[in-house]
Amino acid sequence: MAKPSRAYILKIDTHISNEYAKTCSDSCDKVGLKWEYFKGFQNMSGRMAFNKLSINNLPKEPYHYIEKPLAHQKAHLATAGHFAIWQKIASGPDDAAIVLEHDAIMLQPVDIDIPENKIVVLGYKVQDPSKYDHIKAGPPKELKSIEGHEGAHAYAITKKTAQLLLDELEKQSIKSAIDNDYFIRGQRRTSIPLCIASPTPALGWLRESTIWGSSANRNYD
Repeated sequence: MAKPSRAYILKIDTHISNEYAKTCSDSCDKVGLKWEYFKGFQNMSGRMAFNKLSINNLPKEPYHYIEKPLAHQKAHLATAGHFAIWQKIASGPDDAAIVLEHDAIMLQPVDIDIPENKIVVLGYKVQDPSKYDHIKAGPPKELKSIEGHEGAHAYAITKKTAQLLLDELEKQSIKSAIDNDYFIRGQRRTSIPLCIASPTPALGWLRESTIWGSSANRNYD
């Protein structure tokens, strides 16, 4: 177990992504969280991105059976970006780290231990962050086990868990995008359980999506 000491902010070089990522990094500064941008994959096929990771058993032609290839191609690239961050955490100096997609915002510091063999999600998706009174809620004090979460916008893992996820990838590959295979209830294909920090210290701020026509905002009870 370890407290997260750094956040990796996954972004690409577009106007929207840069704008969102700046808001995200500013929110990290406000809670005293060290952060760094992680440039994701863009302007290439999903196959090219997965090949760059050099992870055995990743599909050479991912999602060939899914319609609307342009949007799903972007989902492949976002998924590859998460895998690349896992590689960085597994080989990096931090015992635990936070992964943030560019549209996430931190609202409270995460000063609790992140357990091994768990993916700890940090907050829900909302269209209006001002409706969540994070000051009244306060920082997270406990972890609660959950069966699913709507997306990979903000989560914490340990160095060891990052390696476990990579090892699992080499054994079973992937079937769908990062949200589906690792977070969404009823679709998860990983053996790594989920829990959520409570009160939640982060949010996914729903605005214009850089992948889909509209952002998904379903949250579980």
